[in-house]
Amino acid sequence: MFRGIKCMKLYISDIRGLFDLPGISLLDAKRQDRVYRYRRLEDRVRCLTAGLMLQSVFGEDAVSSMTVSSFGKPILPNGPCFNLSHSGNMVVLLADEQPVGVDVELITPYSQTVAKKVFTAVEQSWLSRQATDEAFFRLWTGKEAIMKALGLGFHLPPERFEIRPEEGFANIVGGQSWYLHWLALDAHIICTAAEHPGRAEMPVWLSRNELLSR
Repeated sequence: MFRGIKCMKLYISDIRGLFDLPGISLLDAKRQDRVYRYRRLEDRVRCLTAGLMLQSVFGEDAVSSMTVSSFGKPILPNGPCFNLSHSGNMVVLLADEQPVGVDVELITPYSQTVAKKVFTAVEQSWLSRQATDEAFFRLWTGKEAIMKALGLGFHLPPERFEIRPEEGFANIVGGQSWYLHWLALDAHIICTAAEHPGRAEMPVWLSRNELLSR
């Protein structure tokens, strides 16, 4: 269980061992309802996994007191700051003392049409030079991680700001500096955004047994 944050921590779970929806009874009624509102089994498993991760990392009491901002970002009233994301086989949770954002995406063939809608001219130029699916999702996860760190989500349109797709640069968005770090893992790419340049510690993998132990 989470015992306090001294540095940014990244937690990862693989949903492939959870398709029998184990531990659903461990979740509160609100999260259980969210799980069953999804029609596709994969989406139910991701929602279940996210709920179990929150409880495993922060504890049931903290999770039960969770609130939501006016833009829909979950908040723990007594800290720490955190953010969740899921895609493909992965659910990721990032926690820190300061605001953070995280995005994970399964790397798939990208659309030039989408790229032109969500990226600036400078970003599109960089992408055309790279010409890889991973490059597209490097840009995309970087933008979404910052959008989530600011707590605005798509209320801040991705085409309205620009990022550097390299690590170690201060990306000025919303009047704040955001530092990005990426991790490519099992055909997925994960990006973390924080107000400080430090990278998250080695990711903590939460297995099925760890998620279900109380």
